Amino acid sequence: MSNRKLAQALSAKAAPLMAAGVIFNAAHSTRASKEDSVQRWLDRDAGMILFYPQRSFGFGQLILPSSNSLCEGSKSESESQRFDRALAYHRSQISSYRRKWEYSANSSATTSTKTPSRSWPDNIPPDEDLNFLLEDVKYCNRGDKKFSFGNNYCDTLRFQVASALLMQYDDNSQKKGLEILKNLAEKGHSDAMTFYGMCLNDGRAGMEPDPKSAVSYFRRCSAIHGHPQSQYELGVAYYTGEGVAENEEEAVRLFKLAAESNHPVACYMLGDCLLDGIGVDVDRALALEWLVKAAEFGHRGARSRVMAVLEKKVGEDYGGFTDASRQTILSEPFLPYVNKGGDHRNPAELIRRQTIVSKSRKE
Repeated sequence: MSNRKLAQALSAKAAPLMAAGVIFNAAHSTRASKEDSVQRWLDRDAGMILFYPQRSFGFGQLILPSSNSLCEGSKSESESQRFDRALAYHRSQISSYRRKWEYSANSSATTSTKTPSRSWPDNIPPDEDLNFLLEDVKYCNRGDKKFSFGNNYCDTLRFQVASALLMQYDDNSQKKGLEILKNLAEKGHSDAMTFYGMCLNDGRAGMEPDPKSAVSYFRRCSAIHGHPQSQYELGVAYYTGEGVAENEEEAVRLFKLAAESNHPVACYMLGDCLLDGIGVDVDRALALEWLVKAAEFGHRGARSRVMAVLEKKVGEDYGGFTDASRQTILSEPFLPYVNKGGDHRNPAELIRRQTIVSKSRKE
């Protein structure tokens, strides 16, 4: 198939999918082009072009009814008064939330199977397409004219291959995927910089965990690309003090940046910080808005957290926690502790934060 015919096929196939909202346009980047917005490769058996959504940052847009007035109020209004108004409003929406979220009060999360748990990257190709992708990467590596959509296409293809290889069970595949990912990250590919940082942080593909090196990738990617996932990951590092000195205010700033780009987990973490007063003054009304936004994006933990706040019963004993979500402790005395880095930290609080972050990732 010639380049021209392939381009025509791309346009013909892409138009209805774009109209139907199947193909995600990476609106976060002013440099995004039609070729960048579409992933394609040849199914050599069927002789057709397959399309996959390009989610450069992986976060779509969600327009929610404005309820800023619930958070703003008058200058003389206290935080408690604003929270009471927000609480009244959202409690009036409980039946709607239950219906949309298919929430079950007896479950720690929603029971819906229509909103699956999310992770990032969320566009990893299925195993059955991996061999086709690997074959196409060979053409990219040879500079074949059939794949003359530019380096952006080939690098995105390589990123998908690397992501798929890292999901395999055998060590060789994982190491090969990591090598591809590292090469892309060193070239400045935003998704690769982020994912490679995550691999460094977790110790993937046989590596020892290296939070400090991970932070350097997240920081550079956030500064250069404004990548929401990198902003979130860097915020987590400051939140837990892993790989960098703990800084609650900086964590909140980064969560807010990512949340404003519609990153569901960052919305959740920002709401949690506002609710507990971590790195920011307590603002329960605003916290509820961010948690509801995360819930509307499909974040299951946020849905449970919202319902726990809305259904909290005055006078009920929640076993030392503020509500049924069991995430915020009523009071916690400071426990002197010096970690390996030499700074004083409360180990119980560190474990709590690590648990919150772990739960936040399980959307």
